[in-house]
Amino acid sequence: MKKIFLLTLLSVFFLSAFSQYTTAPEVLNKITITKNIAPSEFGGGDINYGFWFLFYKIVYVEPCGEGVCIYCSGWGGKFCLPKLKPFMNNNIRGIETSEVAQTCENLIEESDNRIVNGELSGTLSRKIAFNDPLNNGRTSYLLFQIKWEHDPRHPYNGTAEITISKTNNLGLQ
Repeated sequence: MKKIFLLTLLSVFFLSAFSQYTTAPEVLNKITITKNIAPSEFGGGDINYGFWFLFYKIVYVEPCGEGVCIYCSGWGGKFCLPKLKPFMNNNIRGIETSEVAQTCENLIEESDNRIVNGELSGTLSRKIAFNDPLNNGRTSYLLFQIKWEHDPRHPYNGTAEITISKTNNLGLQ
């Protein structure tokens, strides 16, 4: 009786271990943001935090590598927050490109606000659920994550990366 119980218990453990599989989320797009202003443009001195250092002279967006690169340089009058919709990959069936672009723009804006308030590195995440035609109409999830790192002595200089991935299982995160 003990042998049968132990064999049954072991088979349950093995079956449960082998039946649980996970796959990594599929990366759909990456957005890389690079911000740079020479300290000499501010007179070389230290600055206080504030919205004024979020203004750049040159802001341009271009497709690159796995997604989109945004470059912001020089001190000027433009926000480093361009409209992303024209540059987004349109490979997400079942969800509007404008919704994806708007979520990315919201993440950039929120990270900029946190930088202004002194949080020079961090991570933010969002998710969107949608009926995925590639998954027989079942629910899939778009995961958005922005990671940023700015220079503590020159907070107007730094980088950020937004990764957009798709998964069918939120238990992965």
